[in-house]
Amino acid sequence: MRGRGAISLIVLIFTWLALDDITTDNADQFPLEYTVLVLAGMWFAVLGAWLIAKRRALAGVCSLVAVAVGVVAFWALPHHRQPPSLVNNLGYVPLAWFLGLAIWLAAARLSPKSAEILPSA
Repeated sequence: MRGRGAISLIVLIFTWLALDDITTDNADQFPLEYTVLVLAGMWFAVLGAWLIAKRRALAGVCSLVAVAVGVVAFWALPHHRQPPSLVNNLGYVPLAWFLGLAIWLAAARLSPKSAEILPSA
């Protein structure tokens, strides 16, 4: 769990950098940045499915919902320092969720009881 939490923190840093570049840079296209956002969404969707498989259903389902909210919020990002829409501002919700989840995963360990039931990660 700690490894997934550390990877999630790194993914969040790259996500934040990509979002910052898209919304503040004067470039016309951002293929690398959007690729980072898609890969981050895929990582967190897989992480949500992994949590469900590890019997952390609430955290897993909330993660999948957060990925869906992130897709909607970041589908059309403002460019060239334009103000974000209300929908774009919803993107802070999944970022906050995944920050909290990553910290929890980085600090958590499987309990001895769940380690007996589930194979080690």
